[in-house]
Amino acid sequence: MEHGARLSTTRIIALGYICLGTVLALSLTTNIIQAINNYRLQTEQKVAVTPMLYSAPFAVSQNQSDASYIEQMGLSFIALRLNVTPETVEAQHEQLLRYVLPASQNNLKIQLAEEAKRIKGNNVNASFYVTSVRAYPAEGRVDIRGELKTWIGDSKPYTEIKHYILQLNRVDGISWLARFGEINNENN
Repeated sequence: MEHGARLSTTRIIALGYICLGTVLALSLTTNIIQAINNYRLQTEQKVAVTPMLYSAPFAVSQNQSDASYIEQMGLSFIALRLNVTPETVEAQHEQLLRYVLPASQNNLKIQLAEEAKRIKGNNVNASFYVTSVRAYPAEGRVDIRGELKTWIGDSKPYTEIKHYILQLNRVDGISWLARFGEINNENN
C-alpha cells in the first residue's frame, strides 16, 4: 500500500506541474498576441483625413494611405503650384513648401522662387486643367496629366500638355511631398 500511495502522489505532483506549464505557455502565448495587436493598433490605426481644397474624407493609417487619398493630395499640390497669379504665387508656393519633406526643400525652394520671380515680372496667370490622374499607393506616387493654360499680360492663353509626377512619403502619420517632378519628353 505504501508503494501505491507514493506512486499516486508523484503522479499528482507531475500532473500539477504539467497543468502549471500549460497555463504558463498559454499565458505567454496570450501576452505575445496582445503585444502584437497593441503594436498594430498603434501603427495601423485608421484616421479620417480631409485634404485641403476637398470635402471628401479618406482613411489613412500611421504609415500608409490609400489611392484616393494620394490622388487628392496630389491634386491639391498641383493646384497650389500651377493655379497662380502674380498676387497669389508667393502665398501658394509658401503653403506648398510646408508639405515638402525637409530634406527635399532646398532644391524646390530655389525652383519655386525662380518661378515666382518670372510670374511676377511678366504678369503671368496660369491655370492647370487635369485630364488624368493615376495613383500608385504602394510607391506613394501619383501621375497627373493635364493642360496648362498660361496668360502673359492680356494676351490669349498659351496651352501646353504637361505630365507631373509627385512622390508622397508617409512618415509617423505625416504626409510629406518628397518630389514634384515634370516629365518633359514622354517619347523617351
